[in-house]
Amino acid sequence: MNKRAVCPDCGFIISRCLCSTLRSIDNKTHLIILQHPSETTHALNTVALMKKSFLNITLITGEDFSDNQTLNNLISTHKKSLALLYPTEKSEPMEDRHAGQITHLILIDGTWKKAHKMYSLSKNLHCLTGLKLEISQPTQYKIRSSQLAHSLSTLEASICALAILEKNLDSKALMDSFNKMIEFQIEKMGPEVFEKNYGRKD
Repeated sequence: MNKRAVCPDCGFIISRCLCSTLRSIDNKTHLIILQHPSETTHALNTVALMKKSFLNITLITGEDFSDNQTLNNLISTHKKSLALLYPTEKSEPMEDRHAGQITHLILIDGTWKKAHKMYSLSKNLHCLTGLKLEISQPTQYKIRSSQLAHSLSTLEASICALAILEKNLDSKALMDSFNKMIEFQIEKMGPEVFEKNYGRKD
């Protein structure tokens, strides 16, 4: 069997098939992912897992979303119950009181540098309710580095947010798929290469 062949169900290559862990998640909060074009072809893009799991999700690709009709229609229709999960000086911590109030949640998918540029360019995001997560645990995304402490992948951020907005939502299967994807990649690169590039730097 060709190891590079793609699984028709999960979309990942056969040698790294994630079907054993992937499950549908019936999230009530509509996730709107604004994804930088460079992330679409990244092998470790967590949004690919989110699309295979969350039933209520919209993906929009670009850099400047100011004139994006799909996004602007969502903002216009749901502005009172729509929020942007992105840390700015005006963002307030996401707390239990937001449960039941937020029906649509926007997340920006890209490196911190690219995400900052996307936010800066997209003027329609600046008038939205801004929320941020109070992060106490380090990311499990051990194979992509960030210059910011306690930064999360888009997948992890969405799960943390939904844990507040939808307390009974079970996202364990998605985290299992996420961890399995990471394990496959570490196995592929080998422990020595992983430690050299992503190991702890004292």
